[in-house]
Amino acid sequence: MADHTILELQQLGIGYAGEKRAPLFRAISASVSSGLLIGLFGRNGIGKSTLLRTMAGLQPPVEGNILLQKRELQRWTPADMAKQIAFVPSQPLRTPRLSVTDMVGVGRYGFTNWIGAEQKSDKEAITKALEATALTDLAQRDSATLSDGEWQRAAIARSLAQDTPLIFLDEPTAFLDMGNKYKIVYLLKELTQTAHKGILFSTHDLTLALQVCDTLWIMDDHGFHVQSPAQLLQTGILDTLFTSYGLVFDYKTLSYKLP
Repeated sequence: MADHTILELQQLGIGYAGEKRAPLFRAISASVSSGLLIGLFGRNGIGKSTLLRTMAGLQPPVEGNILLQKRELQRWTPADMAKQIAFVPSQPLRTPRLSVTDMVGVGRYGFTNWIGAEQKSDKEAITKALEATALTDLAQRDSATLSDGEWQRAAIARSLAQDTPLIFLDEPTAFLDMGNKYKIVYLLKELTQTAHKGILFSTHDLTLALQVCDTLWIMDDHGFHVQSPAQLLQTGILDTLFTSYGLVFDYKTLSYKLP
């Protein structure tokens, strides 16, 4: 199956509509294609979460345009959008006494029949999502009792059950230990290859993103950059990202450190 562009950003400006101030970030031009894992990187407060919410249709753009399947995003109904984009927020609320299976099943809400009953296809999608995220053995566990790593896998499973071509995740590894960070990101990478989805996630772990992602979106004070990991290591952009903090990029360890 050939990769194709699913979502395109055209000179996008993000922020909060109606407020009399400049956009939080502007001139964002990029695209998300099937089969690719994209990492979104930048300092706190620069607008990563706002960009993800805008792309997911949760808040309007301030300027520019977003095309989803070559159609303007504002022309999609919420129900139709739910079949195109799955969004995993940075801190999803935990609901006590909701089994992992039921939590994952929430992703099928847009597909159930008019009385809300699950069809055979819904149950198959839930089972497949649990298997893909190695959660089958935890299917009947109270989701509120999951560890942070298990919870993130369950949130990803829910997005898989939603069966969308695009998945956006806001800091999916923020509260995880090193082992679970790698598990989650390599799971995302595997899903781009096996399920051919376009996946974009924000992160502060540049070392991990450089190792796994196909493309990186960098937001800094000089603008918006779209480059492969190899290109980033050659252009020098990484040298200037955190100079105001006194940090330098170490090309041997692929991480920032004090000089």
